[in-house]
Amino acid sequence: MLNFTENGIHQTCPGIDKVWGIAELLEMYNPLSGEPLQERNAAIRQLLPQAGELFGELSEAARLHYDFWKQLVPKRIEMQQFSYSTTASDTYHWELTVNADGLFYKDVSGQFSSTTGTVYEQLHSDFWFYGPKMPMPDLETRKWVLASIRNAFMQAGSPASYAHFELFEYPHLESPKAWETDDGYRQDSVTLRKFGLELGSSNWRDMIPQLSFFSFEFFLSQPWKMGDYFSPEMQAGIEQHLSRRGNDKPTRDTLAPVPNAESKRLFMENGGNIHYIHRDGFGDVYEATSSEEEAWRKELIEKYAQRLLEEDNETMLAHIAESLEYNGAKVADLLCEAAKTALPKAKMALTKLLYEKYDPKRGIEIHLTLLELEEQDSYWRDYVFRILFQQRNNPVAQRFVMQCLQGDNEVHFRKAVDVLQMWGYYGDKAFADRELLMALNWQDACAADPNFTKALDKVIRITVDG
Repeated sequence: MLNFTENGIHQTCPGIDKVWGIAELLEMYNPLSGEPLQERNAAIRQLLPQAGELFGELSEAARLHYDFWKQLVPKRIEMQQFSYSTTASDTYHWELTVNADGLFYKDVSGQFSSTTGTVYEQLHSDFWFYGPKMPMPDLETRKWVLASIRNAFMQAGSPASYAHFELFEYPHLESPKAWETDDGYRQDSVTLRKFGLELGSSNWRDMIPQLSFFSFEFFLSQPWKMGDYFSPEMQAGIEQHLSRRGNDKPTRDTLAPVPNAESKRLFMENGGNIHYIHRDGFGDVYEATSSEEEAWRKELIEKYAQRLLEEDNETMLAHIAESLEYNGAKVADLLCEAAKTALPKAKMALTKLLYEKYDPKRGIEIHLTLLELEEQDSYWRDYVFRILFQQRNNPVAQRFVMQCLQGDNEVHFRKAVDVLQMWGYYGDKAFADRELLMALNWQDACAADPNFTKALDKVIRITVDG
């Protein structure tokens, strides 16, 4: 049961009688544990106005959690379900459901529970900052869940949107590595597995080990607490396996308040747009010097630029680009840089922004690199050429189409003729000449037919000179 007090929440349930302060609720992992997720979400949200009044006094961790809870719109999170397996001595099956309330891990095979089908719940915020509560070995699944939460944020540039746990592929593990301690009464063990850390405990009365789980991400996100569970030798061994060290974050007691924290929060939440701050009635509490705003704007641009490297949602990327443009960043350069290493879905969205708004030439140049995927699936070839239908005046598109007509790839040749036909359809009357396009056929091109050469020369003149 949860009862609201003047400065927090009093929680009473079997085995728990605790008063949670506002700062503690925002700083602690798994706050209000023991209550249903829906009630926990509602309770923390109810305290956000009071937390906002204390913002300048909150620790860094609490400020990030406050920002997360304020920015997240849970109803934007569409329900998704994932199935996967983990392998220890046997293969175990898991089902994960993500919805507006949180994450629900179903232990189908009973890997960590005595009852098969046990469901473990996790708040969105805990997953975001600390990683999976239960095994989630597939990197793509972790990415999908993060993306579904990120896309529910109201503001793309909010501080919390960059503070999620580190994404990485778990390293290969030839065989599990285990550490054991035994004091004659109780035996504890830590087993390093390829999907995370398995903790076991048993005593002389109950020889069946009680198992629990820590993800690698959780281990790395809270190193100052790991001494409660792992010896220095264990920590070193785990970090060596991961090729990563835990983030050396200070405890909340040593965190210094951020100067002018309330004004910085308003600035960052509103993407650097001071007009929005005054429009929403916060002008009387916003007090920032030009030098502070300059420093915050630089920080904001850096965070937006990082976000471009992580996001693949077209709408969200467009919003980030607009915010970067408003804050004076070189948007085209940042989009091009992000596209260099982007996965196909993100590259499609990034290049679309470039060729439609920020830099048409470079946008089409990068867009054409998607042809590298055509051997995997003809979809990519069709997609690349289809975009060229409306790029009649783009020099890069013109040059590429001419190269296709003069090249030795029959499929690209035919696709290039389709592009010319669509240029005519979209208004260039010169390419509405049916006889001209009929003369551009592959057989005559291979035979170096004079009629083909004449038609090609005419097409080149029309394309270049208009």
